[in-house]
Amino acid sequence: MIKNKWNLKLLCLASFGILASSSLFAAPSLVNGIAFFVNDYPVTLMEVYKIQQRDKVTQQIAIDLLINDRLHKEEIDRRKIVVNDIEIEDEIARIAKQKQATLEQVRNYIQGNGGNWEHYKEEIKHNLQKRKLYQSITQEGLRMVDERELEGYYNTHTQEFSIPQSIDVVKYSSKDAKALEKVVQTNGKAIPQNVQKTNEVLQTIELHPQIVQAFTQGAIGRFTPIFPVSDDFVVFLIQAKNNPALLPYESVRNVVLQKIMEQKEDYLIYEYFEKLRSNAKVNIVRLH
Repeated sequence: MIKNKWNLKLLCLASFGILASSSLFAAPSLVNGIAFFVNDYPVTLMEVYKIQQRDKVTQQIAIDLLINDRLHKEEIDRRKIVVNDIEIEDEIARIAKQKQATLEQVRNYIQGNGGNWEHYKEEIKHNLQKRKLYQSITQEGLRMVDERELEGYYNTHTQEFSIPQSIDVVKYSSKDAKALEKVVQTNGKAIPQNVQKTNEVLQTIELHPQIVQAFTQGAIGRFTPIFPVSDDFVVFLIQAKNNPALLPYESVRNVVLQKIMEQKEDYLIYEYFEKLRSNAKVNIVRLH
């Protein structure tokens, strides 16, 4: 779940309307550099200006974004959400791998484009804290789901909980994982010489559960992930799913719960911060 979904949440949360009331605006103050307070968290005039310049937005939208940011930080502090150095390094390594780069290449790119490596790591830390915060809020929402809702989803989405008895596939195997990546990227049109191609009918009862799940979730006409098998790598093009059998509700209840929560999590997080926002004390000091 994890990369575009978190960005969507941040965009949704940042779209809250700014609190605008005459009661929020105080007379100009001599407090040096402070624009406003959010529940006693100060926001400086410089921060407002930087957001305006960075995002090319009006002052009002910049204030709105900063109010939202302070509410996040306050909630992270309240829940004592911690991210350690190992987690930061692992996340940077994950990003590097995703971009098919080394850690050193990522560092050189950041610094070569005028960035600060320590600031970049701090940004990664903040994003990880937000991710943990969203997970915490979503977990709390589990209490909102009752058994009738779970069973209702199961009964109306039986295809999601059915396993085919057999699967028609085109199997591609090689000792070179990158060669299989080329097969997938070209949708099977380019097959390197070190790749073997065979047509097979797989019996799901004989397969590893992880592979069965990939076939169940995968669409006909699409490739599965690449799997390591002994000293080789394999990938399958799904051609047909035969004789689907519905799994018992008891065996897939946790999967049903996960699917419902995936549907609800954006709303749960939005609703949670909406409540925080409505209860927040925003005191404007000065905006110029």
